[in-house]
Amino acid sequence: MRVQKRLSFFLLLLFFVPGVLFLWSGGLGDLPLPSLSDFWDGATGEAVNTAVKESFPGRNFLSSMTASLQTTLGRNQQNGCFYSADGILQNLPEADEGITAENLAALQDYAAALPVPCYFLLSPTSAAIEQEKIPALALDSLFNQKQYIQRCYSALATCFHTIDGYNGLFSHRSEYLFYRTDSRLTALGCYYLYASAGEKLGYSVRSIDDFSIAHPLHGYRGNLSPLVPYVQVQPDILSLFYYQRHDRDIRLIENPLESAASKALYDPALLNGTDPLQVYLGENNGVADLAADNTPFDSRLLVFTDGSCNALFPLMAIHYRQIRVVDLRSATASQLALIQPEEFDQVLFAFSLESFGYERVLGETLGGK
Repeated sequence: MRVQKRLSFFLLLLFFVPGVLFLWSGGLGDLPLPSLSDFWDGATGEAVNTAVKESFPGRNFLSSMTASLQTTLGRNQQNGCFYSADGILQNLPEADEGITAENLAALQDYAAALPVPCYFLLSPTSAAIEQEKIPALALDSLFNQKQYIQRCYSALATCFHTIDGYNGLFSHRSEYLFYRTDSRLTALGCYYLYASAGEKLGYSVRSIDDFSIAHPLHGYRGNLSPLVPYVQVQPDILSLFYYQRHDRDIRLIENPLESAASKALYDPALLNGTDPLQVYLGENNGVADLAADNTPFDSRLLVFTDGSCNALFPLMAIHYRQIRVVDLRSATASQLALIQPEEFDQVLFAFSLESFGYERVLGETLGGK
């Protein structure tokens, strides 16, 4: 108890000194001083981050101290995220019912116009799977993602084969499924989605022992780090899966609608870019192909996705002659017009609940198809 008091005093001092200097310089402007309740519910951290964004050179340090102090007081929430040294988890609000209805209607219309079987995979976020990292008092307020996914699947039952990714992830929840500093699935998390999809898509799932796994990047900090500048959060590791059992060469074609030139599946140079997760499908040009050489399979798979699980598709590629991946967040109208889904044997929609329940990723892009 005495150690905790000393730590609290130390963190308060660290917060107080730069705060006084900041106030002395008039940096708060018209921002009112926070009340105790504001501090307790996390509003102070968000207000300070906003106030110092452009005017205070030590803003990152001060934001980190704010997070550390809230952690000491047992209040581990900031900018809509739960956080600890084990990771940052987004606390999603209830999904937007209007947007959900639009996206579901777009899927139904699209599938109704196709002679090709359609599949839907809606994956949960880390907050639904890694609930042991969330303060006990906050669990009752969590959005019920499992129930939402089941409701979406029921709405699509007549026109889609739905894939249960939730239970596959939940049964392995103690493993490294989600990045600690990024909202997307790790390569291992994508492996379990690959395993969950096998029965519905009709391929024989390969054991994880059939892959060699490389870890070419340590110290990755992803898209959640700016929301919670808590330096004690452990950085992430990026992994690459290589199929070993057969001599099956998977090649990447980054602009298949413009060029047939292919390259090696993983480009290590992308690990040094602004988004190292591009290593799984190359630079995001809207459309990418995965083509397999020396394969006994003839099937072709068309995928529409939101970029949340790109490490999934190189795993699936060992079961197909071709997989075309269309990122609906970046694909252009002209690219979509060139895609002929009836030329493929299967069409898969793979989305995270993080986008499907809150963004018009389908209604606005596929509405004209």
